[in-house]
Amino acid sequence: MLNYNFYESKTTSQRLLVMLHGFISDASTFDQHIKALTEKVAVLTIELPGHGQDQSDAAQTWNFDFIRDALDEVLAQFEPYQIYLHGYSMGGRAALYYALHGHQTLEGLILESTSPGIADEEDRASRKKVDEARAKVLEIAGLEVFVNDWEKLPLFASQADKMTKEERKRHREMRLAQDPKGLAKALRDYGTGQMPNLWPELSNLMLPVCFIVGERDEKFVEIAHKMKAAIEGSELHVVEEAGHTVHVEDAQQFDIIVLGFLNKEEQNG
Repeated sequence: MLNYNFYESKTTSQRLLVMLHGFISDASTFDQHIKALTEKVAVLTIELPGHGQDQSDAAQTWNFDFIRDALDEVLAQFEPYQIYLHGYSMGGRAALYYALHGHQTLEGLILESTSPGIADEEDRASRKKVDEARAKVLEIAGLEVFVNDWEKLPLFASQADKMTKEERKRHREMRLAQDPKGLAKALRDYGTGQMPNLWPELSNLMLPVCFIVGERDEKFVEIAHKMKAAIEGSELHVVEEAGHTVHVEDAQQFDIIVLGFLNKEEQNG
């Protein structure tokens, strides 16, 4: 079973916010949000295969159906709750796949800085090669070399001025605490190149959807606008001055958006 942490709500609310982290991360990335979120709802942070304290069988292929079934197993324990699913980046892709193909009923979906996969087959094949190359770096050069390169990606440039020195240090330590073999397998098994193209399925989502992106993350702002157009009634929040990691770069605004979405859906329900 996937490793998870459950935090009770300080109220009698039966709403449960399930949170999925991104690549080379773990459940601790959401630690700074627990206090604010549990003022209103219960929170469940889950670690994806190959990350954190996960013990998934490395002999199996961790494809999206594997992750769906693993999430089914965890969420089945929380059936009395009204479940809202959040996912960031890689976790967002897993969350979207689950919303479309999972078996537990969801009350809402929150997608942060993510995509529904790559539509073009040639582009998807190219991304598989990138994922494979990164996996080899992890195996050959080691985790510290990979993290050094990862932190220099343009995707995370905004973290330099949006995060405190202490927060940057905490996230670097979190990345360096990961298992390079698990990360390499995650890239090969459910990296962006391995994700099914879910663009044609977006209109099948029959639940409230909230998109969160950072203003400075231009690629994912464009993707989010396209996804919003494909999902009737969905809402989009572009957070000023933030980049790819909105929940890290502007934690307060992230909490405001998430709780606002949950409260609105409870009122509508």
